[in-house]
Amino acid sequence: MKKFVLGLFLLLGAHAAVAQNTYKVTFENKSGNKNLDVKTVYLFSIEDKMAIDSAQCVNGVYTMEGNTTLPKLASVCATANGYNVIAAFVLDNEPIQVTVDKGIQVTGSEVNARMQAITKAIEEGGRAQRELQMEAAKYNGNLPESVAKKLDAEWMAIADRQMKALKDGITNNKDNLIPAYFIFNYMEVLGVDFIDNFLKDYKYKDDALLTNVYKMLEGEKRKAQGATFVDFELPDMEGKMHKLSDYAGKGNYVLVDFWASWCGPCRQEMPNVKAVYDRFHSKGFEIVGVSLDNNKKAWTDAVAKMQMTWPQLSDLKAWKSSAAQLYYVKSIPATLLIGPDGKIVASNLRGEELIKKIEELYQ
Repeated sequence: MKKFVLGLFLLLGAHAAVAQNTYKVTFENKSGNKNLDVKTVYLFSIEDKMAIDSAQCVNGVYTMEGNTTLPKLASVCATANGYNVIAAFVLDNEPIQVTVDKGIQVTGSEVNARMQAITKAIEEGGRAQRELQMEAAKYNGNLPESVAKKLDAEWMAIADRQMKALKDGITNNKDNLIPAYFIFNYMEVLGVDFIDNFLKDYKYKDDALLTNVYKMLEGEKRKAQGATFVDFELPDMEGKMHKLSDYAGKGNYVLVDFWASWCGPCRQEMPNVKAVYDRFHSKGFEIVGVSLDNNKKAWTDAVAKMQMTWPQLSDLKAWKSSAAQLYYVKSIPATLLIGPDGKIVASNLRGEELIKKIEELYQ
Protein backbone atom coordinates (compact mmCIF):
# COMPACT_ATOMS: atom_id res chain seq x y z
CA MET A 1 0.00 0.00 0.00
CA LYS A 2 2.83 2.37 0.92
CA LYS A 3 4.57 1.63 -2.38
CA PHE A 4 1.30 2.35 -4.22
CA VAL A 5 0.80 5.66 -2.42
CA LEU A 6 4.44 6.63 -3.00
CA GLY A 7 4.18 5.72 -6.67
CA LEU A 8 0.96 7.75 -7.02
CA PHE A 9 2.62 10.70 -5.28
CA LEU A 10 5.61 10.57 -7.62
CA LEU A 11 3.32 10.29 -10.63
CA LEU A 12 1.26 13.28 -9.52
CA GLY A 13 4.47 15.20 -8.81
CA ALA A 14 5.70 14.49 -12.32
CA HIS A 15 2.42 15.72 -13.80
CA ALA A 16 2.59 18.85 -11.64
CA ALA A 17 6.12 19.58 -12.85
CA VAL A 18 4.99 19.28 -16.46
CA ALA A 19 1.98 21.52 -15.80
CA GLN A 20 4.25 24.23 -14.41
CA ASN A 21 6.14 24.27 -17.72
CA THR A 22 3.13 24.33 -20.01
CA TYR A 23 2.67 27.36 -22.25
CA LYS A 24 0.02 28.61 -24.64
CA VAL A 25 0.54 31.54 -27.00
CA THR A 26 -2.00 32.79 -29.52
CA PHE A 27 -1.48 35.42 -32.20
CA GLU A 28 -4.10 37.31 -34.17
CA ASN A 29 -3.63 39.98 -36.83
CA LYS A 30 -6.58 42.38 -36.88
CA SER A 31 -4.66 45.29 -38.34
CA GLY A 32 -5.14 44.56 -42.02
CA ASN A 33 -1.35 44.60 -42.41
CA LYS A 34 -0.76 42.06 -45.18
CA ASN A 35 2.89 41.67 -44.13
CA LEU A 36 1.64 39.91 -41.00
CA ASP A 37 -0.64 37.55 -42.89
CA VAL A 38 2.13 34.97 -43.02
CA LYS A 39 1.71 31.26 -43.50
CA THR A 40 3.55 30.38 -40.28
CA VAL A 41 4.47 32.22 -37.11
CA TYR A 42 7.15 31.06 -34.69
CA LEU A 43 7.57 31.11 -30.93
CA PHE A 44 11.21 32.04 -30.52
CA SER A 45 13.34 31.75 -27.37
CA ILE A 46 15.31 34.99 -27.10
CA GLU A 47 17.75 33.45 -24.63
CA ASP A 48 18.31 30.15 -26.47
CA LYS A 49 18.22 31.79 -29.93
CA MET A 50 16.05 29.06 -31.39
CA ALA A 51 12.42 28.41 -32.28
CA ILE A 52 10.41 26.63 -29.61
CA ASP A 53 7.24 26.14 -31.61
CA SER A 54 5.36 27.23 -34.72
CA ALA A 55 1.78 27.44 -35.92
CA GLN A 56 -0.26 28.08 -39.02
CA CYS A 57 -3.38 30.18 -39.16
CA VAL A 58 -6.70 28.53 -38.31
CA ASN A 59 -9.76 30.79 -38.51
CA GLY A 60 -7.59 33.88 -38.22
CA VAL A 61 -5.69 32.69 -35.16
CA TYR A 62 -2.26 31.10 -34.73
CA THR A 63 -2.03 28.90 -31.63
CA MET A 64 1.12 27.45 -30.09
CA GLU A 65 1.09 25.33 -26.96
CA GLY A 66 3.37 22.77 -25.39
CA ASN A 67 6.00 22.26 -22.71
CA THR A 68 9.37 23.91 -22.20
CA THR A 69 11.50 25.29 -19.38
CA LEU A 70 9.74 28.31 -17.90
CA PRO A 71 9.94 31.20 -17.42
CA LYS A 72 11.95 32.44 -20.38
CA LEU A 73 12.06 35.47 -22.62
CA ALA A 74 10.38 34.79 -25.93
CA SER A 75 8.86 36.44 -28.96
CA VAL A 76 6.36 35.78 -31.70
CA CYS A 77 8.19 36.12 -35.03
CA ALA A 78 7.38 35.84 -38.70
CA THR A 79 10.59 33.87 -39.29
CA ALA A 80 12.14 30.83 -37.62
CA ASN A 81 15.49 32.57 -37.00
CA GLY A 82 14.06 35.19 -34.65
CA TYR A 83 13.90 38.08 -37.13
CA ASN A 84 10.72 40.00 -37.98
CA VAL A 85 9.71 40.17 -34.33
CA ILE A 86 6.03 40.90 -33.81
CA ALA A 87 6.07 41.03 -30.01
CA ALA A 88 8.35 40.05 -27.12
CA PHE A 89 7.23 38.86 -23.69
CA VAL A 90 8.00 36.64 -20.72
CA LEU A 91 6.85 33.14 -21.59
CA ASP A 92 5.28 31.61 -18.47
CA ASN A 93 2.51 29.16 -17.72
CA GLU A 94 -0.27 31.74 -18.07
CA PRO A 95 -1.85 31.93 -21.55
CA ILE A 96 -0.48 34.80 -23.65
CA GLN A 97 -2.46 36.56 -26.35
CA VAL A 98 -0.66 38.71 -28.93
CA THR A 99 -2.98 40.92 -30.97
CA VAL A 100 -2.02 43.39 -33.68
CA ASP A 101 -4.71 45.97 -34.31
CA LYS A 102 -4.02 49.70 -34.15
CA GLY A 103 -1.01 48.74 -32.13
CA ILE A 104 0.46 45.61 -30.57
CA GLN A 105 -1.18 44.26 -27.44
CA VAL A 106 0.20 41.48 -25.29
CA THR A 107 -2.05 40.14 -22.56
CA GLY A 108 -1.29 37.44 -20.04
CA SER A 109 0.40 37.40 -16.64
CA GLU A 110 1.05 40.37 -14.36
CA VAL A 111 4.72 40.24 -15.34
CA ASN A 112 3.77 40.75 -18.96
CA ALA A 113 1.46 43.62 -18.08
CA ARG A 114 4.44 45.32 -16.43
CA MET A 115 6.71 44.59 -19.39
CA GLN A 116 4.21 46.05 -21.85
CA ALA A 117 3.81 49.19 -19.72
CA ILE A 118 7.56 49.84 -19.88
CA THR A 119 7.61 49.18 -23.62
CA LYS A 120 4.66 51.52 -24.14
CA ALA A 121 6.35 54.34 -22.22
CA ILE A 122 9.51 54.04 -24.31
CA GLU A 123 7.58 53.80 -27.60
CA GLU A 124 5.40 56.80 -26.75
CA GLY A 125 8.57 58.80 -26.13
CA GLY A 126 9.92 57.69 -29.49
CA ARG A 127 6.75 58.83 -31.26
CA ALA A 128 6.91 62.20 -29.51
CA GLN A 129 10.53 62.65 -30.60
CA ARG A 130 9.66 61.80 -34.20
CA GLU A 131 7.01 64.53 -34.08
CA LEU A 132 9.69 66.98 -32.97
CA GLN A 133 11.86 65.90 -35.90
CA MET A 134 8.95 66.51 -38.27
CA GLU A 135 8.43 69.93 -36.72
CA ALA A 136 12.09 70.81 -37.26
CA ALA A 137 11.94 69.54 -40.86
CA LYS A 138 9.27 72.13 -41.72
CA TYR A 139 11.95 74.82 -41.62
CA ASN A 140 13.96 73.20 -44.46
CA GLY A 141 17.29 73.59 -42.69
CA ASN A 142 16.63 77.21 -41.61
CA LEU A 143 15.61 76.45 -38.04
CA PRO A 144 15.50 79.66 -35.94
CA GLU A 145 17.68 79.50 -32.84
CA SER A 146 14.73 80.10 -30.51
CA VAL A 147 12.79 77.21 -32.07
CA ALA A 148 15.88 74.97 -31.99
CA LYS A 149 16.35 75.60 -28.26
CA LYS A 150 12.68 74.88 -27.60
CA LEU A 151 12.74 71.62 -29.58
CA ASP A 152 16.02 70.56 -27.95
CA ALA A 153 14.55 71.16 -24.48
CA GLU A 154 11.44 69.16 -25.35
CA TRP A 155 13.58 66.36 -26.80
CA MET A 156 15.69 66.13 -23.66
CA ALA A 157 12.59 66.16 -21.43
CA ILE A 158 11.15 63.24 -23.40
CA ALA A 159 14.48 61.38 -23.22
CA ASP A 160 14.57 61.90 -19.46
CA ARG A 161 11.06 60.46 -19.12
CA GLN A 162 12.03 57.47 -21.25
CA MET A 163 15.12 56.83 -19.15
CA LYS A 164 13.15 57.12 -15.91
CA ALA A 165 10.54 54.64 -17.17
CA LEU A 166 13.31 52.29 -18.26
CA LYS A 167 15.32 52.44 -15.04
CA ASP A 168 12.24 52.31 -12.80
CA GLY A 169 10.95 49.33 -14.77
CA ILE A 170 14.25 47.52 -14.27
CA THR A 171 14.67 48.45 -10.60
CA ASN A 172 11.12 47.45 -9.65
CA ASN A 173 11.29 43.98 -11.20
CA LYS A 174 14.22 42.26 -9.53
CA ASP A 175 12.24 39.05 -9.09
CA ASN A 176 11.50 38.40 -12.77
CA LEU A 177 13.00 38.40 -16.29
CA ILE A 178 11.90 41.89 -17.30
CA PRO A 179 15.25 43.51 -16.38
CA ALA A 180 17.24 40.99 -18.42
CA TYR A 181 15.26 41.91 -21.53
CA PHE A 182 15.60 45.68 -21.14
CA ILE A 183 19.23 45.64 -19.98
CA PHE A 184 20.15 43.53 -23.02
CA ASN A 185 18.36 45.90 -25.40
CA TYR A 186 19.44 49.19 -23.79
CA MET A 187 22.83 48.36 -22.26
CA GLU A 188 24.56 51.04 -24.34
CA VAL A 189 22.49 53.86 -22.78
CA LEU A 190 21.85 52.61 -19.24
CA GLY A 191 25.42 53.16 -18.11
CA VAL A 192 27.98 50.83 -16.58
CA ASP A 193 27.40 51.88 -12.96
CA PHE A 194 23.62 51.39 -13.09
CA ILE A 195 23.85 47.96 -14.73
CA ASP A 196 26.74 46.79 -12.57
CA ASN A 197 25.01 47.74 -9.33
CA PHE A 198 21.68 46.23 -10.38
CA LEU A 199 23.09 42.87 -11.45
CA LYS A 200 24.87 42.23 -8.14
CA ASP A 201 21.74 40.86 -6.47
CA TYR A 202 19.45 40.30 -9.47
CA LYS A 203 17.63 36.97 -9.31
CA TYR A 204 18.32 36.18 -12.98
CA LYS A 205 21.83 37.63 -13.21
CA ASP A 206 23.06 34.37 -14.78
CA ASP A 207 20.46 34.42 -17.56
CA ALA A 208 22.01 33.57 -20.94
CA LEU A 209 20.72 36.81 -22.45
CA LEU A 210 23.07 38.77 -20.20
CA THR A 211 26.26 37.14 -21.53
CA ASN A 212 26.99 40.05 -23.87
CA VAL A 213 26.07 42.52 -21.14
CA TYR A 214 28.85 41.16 -18.94
CA LYS A 215 31.26 41.39 -21.88
CA MET A 216 30.24 45.00 -22.32
CA LEU A 217 30.76 45.73 -18.61
CA GLU A 218 34.20 44.13 -18.66
CA GLY A 219 35.22 46.03 -21.78
CA GLU A 220 33.96 49.37 -20.51
CA LYS A 221 35.75 48.89 -17.20
CA ARG A 222 38.99 48.15 -19.04
CA LYS A 223 38.83 51.51 -20.81
CA ALA A 224 37.56 53.51 -17.83
CA GLN A 225 39.63 56.51 -16.85
CA GLY A 226 42.25 55.51 -14.29
CA ALA A 227 42.17 51.79 -15.12
CA THR A 228 45.47 50.09 -15.95
CA PHE A 229 45.50 49.06 -19.60
CA VAL A 230 44.94 45.38 -20.36
CA ASP A 231 47.49 43.92 -22.75
CA PHE A 232 46.82 42.26 -26.08
CA GLU A 233 48.99 40.79 -28.83
CA LEU A 234 48.48 41.13 -32.59
CA PRO A 235 50.57 40.73 -35.76
CA ASP A 236 51.87 43.66 -37.77
CA MET A 237 51.75 43.88 -41.57
CA GLU A 238 54.75 41.54 -41.87
CA GLY A 239 53.19 38.99 -39.52
CA LYS A 240 55.47 39.78 -36.58
CA MET A 241 53.67 39.66 -33.21
CA HIS A 242 53.57 42.75 -31.00
CA LYS A 243 52.02 43.38 -27.59
CA LEU A 244 50.38 46.64 -26.61
CA SER A 245 52.83 46.63 -23.70
CA ASP A 246 55.66 46.97 -26.23
CA TYR A 247 54.51 50.57 -26.57
CA ALA A 248 52.26 51.47 -23.62
CA GLY A 249 53.37 52.01 -20.04
CA LYS A 250 56.88 53.01 -21.14
CA GLY A 251 56.77 56.62 -19.95
CA ASN A 252 54.96 58.24 -22.87
CA TYR A 253 51.37 58.82 -24.01
CA VAL A 254 50.06 56.19 -26.41
CA LEU A 255 46.90 56.44 -28.50
CA VAL A 256 45.32 53.13 -29.55
CA ASP A 257 43.37 53.87 -32.72
CA PHE A 258 40.73 51.32 -33.80
CA TRP A 259 39.91 51.77 -37.48
CA ALA A 260 39.41 49.92 -40.80
CA SER A 261 40.06 50.61 -44.47
CA TRP A 262 36.34 50.14 -45.26
CA CYS A 263 35.24 52.66 -42.61
CA GLY A 264 34.38 56.04 -44.15
CA PRO A 265 34.34 57.97 -40.85
CA CYS A 266 37.74 56.45 -40.01
CA ARG A 267 39.21 57.81 -43.23
CA GLN A 268 37.67 61.21 -42.53
CA GLU A 269 39.17 61.23 -39.04
CA MET A 270 42.63 60.04 -40.09
CA PRO A 271 43.99 63.54 -40.97
CA ASN A 272 43.38 64.57 -37.34
CA VAL A 273 45.14 61.46 -36.06
CA LYS A 274 48.05 62.05 -38.45
CA ALA A 275 48.23 65.72 -37.43
CA VAL A 276 48.72 64.95 -33.72
CA TYR A 277 51.23 62.22 -34.56
CA ASP A 278 53.28 64.53 -36.77
CA ARG A 279 53.26 67.29 -34.14
CA PHE A 280 53.97 65.27 -31.01
CA HIS A 281 55.75 62.05 -31.98
CA SER A 282 59.12 63.77 -31.55
CA LYS A 283 58.11 64.44 -27.94
CA GLY A 284 57.45 60.74 -27.30
CA PHE A 285 53.82 60.50 -28.35
CA GLU A 286 53.00 57.18 -30.04
CA ILE A 287 50.02 55.75 -31.88
CA VAL A 288 49.19 52.07 -32.26
CA GLY A 289 46.73 51.43 -35.07
CA VAL A 290 44.44 48.42 -34.69
CA SER A 291 42.69 47.60 -37.95
CA LEU A 292 39.35 45.81 -38.03
CA ASP A 293 39.93 44.70 -41.61
CA ASN A 294 39.66 41.14 -42.83
CA ASN A 295 41.48 41.76 -46.12
CA LYS A 296 45.23 42.26 -45.77
CA LYS A 297 45.72 44.06 -49.08
CA ALA A 298 42.91 46.53 -48.35
CA TRP A 299 44.49 47.17 -44.95
CA THR A 300 48.06 47.66 -46.17
CA ASP A 301 47.00 49.74 -49.19
CA ALA A 302 45.02 52.08 -46.92
CA VAL A 303 47.99 52.47 -44.56
CA ALA A 304 50.22 53.43 -47.46
CA LYS A 305 47.71 55.76 -49.11
CA MET A 306 46.94 57.68 -45.91
CA GLN A 307 50.63 57.75 -44.91
CA MET A 308 50.05 56.16 -41.52
CA THR A 309 53.67 55.80 -40.40
CA TRP A 310 52.97 54.60 -36.86
CA PRO A 311 52.77 50.90 -35.80
CA GLN A 312 49.86 49.01 -37.37
CA LEU A 313 48.46 45.74 -36.01
CA SER A 314 45.61 43.45 -37.03
CA ASP A 315 44.54 39.83 -36.75
CA LEU A 316 42.31 40.43 -39.81
CA LYS A 317 39.22 39.21 -37.97
CA ALA A 318 37.13 42.38 -38.48
CA TRP A 319 34.69 42.85 -35.58
CA LYS A 320 35.96 39.62 -34.01
CA SER A 321 39.36 41.20 -33.49
CA SER A 322 40.65 40.04 -30.12
CA ALA A 323 41.68 43.60 -29.22
CA ALA A 324 38.30 45.05 -30.20
CA GLN A 325 36.49 42.42 -28.17
CA LEU A 326 38.79 42.97 -25.19
CA TYR A 327 37.85 46.66 -25.08
CA TYR A 328 34.28 46.18 -26.33
CA VAL A 329 34.73 48.26 -29.46
CA LYS A 330 31.40 48.22 -31.29
CA SER A 331 31.82 51.25 -33.52
CA ILE A 332 34.79 52.87 -35.23
CA PRO A 333 36.73 55.07 -35.28
CA ALA A 334 37.42 54.52 -31.59
CA THR A 335 40.42 55.54 -29.54
CA LEU A 336 42.03 54.73 -26.22
CA LEU A 337 44.55 57.16 -24.74
CA ILE A 338 47.01 55.56 -22.31
CA GLY A 339 49.21 57.63 -19.98
CA PRO A 340 52.94 57.25 -19.26
CA ASP A 341 52.11 55.13 -16.20
CA GLY A 342 49.94 52.71 -18.18
CA LYS A 343 46.67 54.13 -16.87
CA ILE A 344 43.78 55.03 -19.16
CA VAL A 345 43.53 58.80 -19.61
CA ALA A 346 40.50 58.96 -21.93
CA SER A 347 38.61 57.03 -24.57
CA ASN A 348 36.90 57.86 -27.86
CA LEU A 349 38.63 61.18 -28.41
CA ARG A 350 38.09 62.44 -31.96
CA GLY A 351 38.54 65.56 -34.06
CA GLU A 352 39.16 68.81 -32.21
CA GLU A 353 38.66 67.05 -28.89
CA LEU A 354 41.58 64.74 -29.64
CA ILE A 355 43.84 67.55 -30.81
CA LYS A 356 43.01 69.71 -27.79
CA LYS A 357 43.65 66.88 -25.34
CA ILE A 358 47.08 66.01 -26.78
CA GLU A 359 48.01 69.71 -26.86
CA GLU A 360 47.12 70.00 -23.16
CA LEU A 361 49.22 66.96 -22.27
CA TYR A 362 52.31 68.26 -24.07
CA GLN A 363 52.18 71.90 -23.00
